[in-house]
Amino acid sequence: MDELDDAIITELRKDSRTPFLQIARQLKVSEGTIRKRVSRLSADSIIRRFTIETIHDTAAIVGIETDSHMLTKGIAKSLKELGIDDIFEVTGRFDIICKLTGENMEDINDLLESIRQTNGVVHTETFTVLKED
Repeated sequence: MDELDDAIITELRKDSRTPFLQIARQLKVSEGTIRKRVSRLSADSIIRRFTIETIHDTAAIVGIETDSHMLTKGIAKSLKELGIDDIFEVTGRFDIICKLTGENMEDINDLLESIRQTNGVVHTETFTVLKED
């Protein structure tokens, strides 16, 4: 998978019924390129269903406490740049809650290490997802 495949999956996650032509225009490639890529992603079982379900078999929820002297919005933006899609600024014990997905626990751990190194992150608490309904 490359950046274009990731971008295609990102668009399909928003709405799996998005026409290939619309995705092609957004990503500045031909409609045929999108059609071939989606076909290959499906054949390789990277896209399993068009709800979109990808090969990410492992998930974790992470509560993040942030430095009160930094804008939470800026820290959330930094987390987004790490490739985390589900980020929520919340009230309560944590300032940010996010959902991590990966193919295995090593992927999750690598992402956690990146989160912990993010400027403004003071503390994290991780909850491994055992089952998702």
